[in-house]
Amino acid sequence: MSKIKNAFSRVFNKENFTKDNAKKFLKTNASELTSILGLLLCVVVFTILTGGKIWGSYNISVILTGVAVFFVMSLGAVFIYSMGYMDVSLGNQLGVYCILLILIMEATKSIFLAFIVVLIIAVLCGLFNGYVSVFLKLPSIVTSLFLTSIFTGIQMIITEKVTLGYKVPSLVVKFVNFDYEEKLSIFTQPWFIVLCLVILTVATSYLFNYTRLGKYTKAIGANEVTTQQCGVNTTLWKTLGYVVLGVGIALAAFFYLPQTGSAGKDTGTGYAMNVMLCLILGGMPLSGGMRSKVRCAAIGSLTFILLDNGLTVAGLPLAIVPLIKALVFLGVVLLTSRSKSQYLPR
Repeated sequence: MSKIKNAFSRVFNKENFTKDNAKKFLKTNASELTSILGLLLCVVVFTILTGGKIWGSYNISVILTGVAVFFVMSLGAVFIYSMGYMDVSLGNQLGVYCILLILIMEATKSIFLAFIVVLIIAVLCGLFNGYVSVFLKLPSIVTSLFLTSIFTGIQMIITEKVTLGYKVPSLVVKFVNFDYEEKLSIFTQPWFIVLCLVILTVATSYLFNYTRLGKYTKAIGANEVTTQQCGVNTTLWKTLGYVVLGVGIALAAFFYLPQTGSAGKDTGTGYAMNVMLCLILGGMPLSGGMRSKVRCAAIGSLTFILLDNGLTVAGLPLAIVPLIKALVFLGVVLLTSRSKSQYLPR
């Protein structure tokens, strides 16, 4: 008991609450405090603007289904952004995985088999993106741009071929014989979404904070040269980081697909930038490093969906919503920039 009392006395000692300490605390935790205040601001503002409609039972289910996709993808992307990298192909990967899920479930009537096949493809893409960029000494964004082109072409080829076979006029692949509304409906249930997000958050937090994978990816983002000189195989851990992202995209496809029951050439468009926006809204530094946190994915995804959904429920024209999100994105980047001499951290 005496040790606990001494600890409390040290923490709550008036001498600790000096002006300099307060400034140091605010400077050190500026990005996290900004992200939390941003989330609270969205809650308050949109509650007022919508007259509380945003918290209706139906709209809450809409918010949860929207959060699930970005949340799961952001959890995987945490490992990439913690290294100071990014992957612009994840939206196109999501589109292809959704199309493949439809085709495999239509052919086999098996959700499990469809998931295993898509998961294997996602892991292979992660291995390619991570290893090739290191082997060829290319920036990760270059290989992800290559994958973007590949997956865009695959989306076009599959949708054109399949929809012509079904004589569907639009370039959209739909469930025909598979009763997706019944068998995939669990992925739209609020209780199931919350349960999955809690489990995934706990698992990701463990990997990111208590295993070598998370520690080394953060170390790479902080200083890759020093990490290599410490004897760490950075090629291995970079590659594994991209594999985790691939698994996250594959899981996100199961939360995305029940919302539409179809996928096409435009599925996943813009999701790469939206995931980046989610993480930045959550306080993730673009340069990665030790300040990277799993909670950035949680806070950022909630903020992004509240911003997107709240603006719509408040009655703003859909054409203005992307403009407002862009302005918010720019403001957050400027506020959370580490260096005063440049706009982006790196």
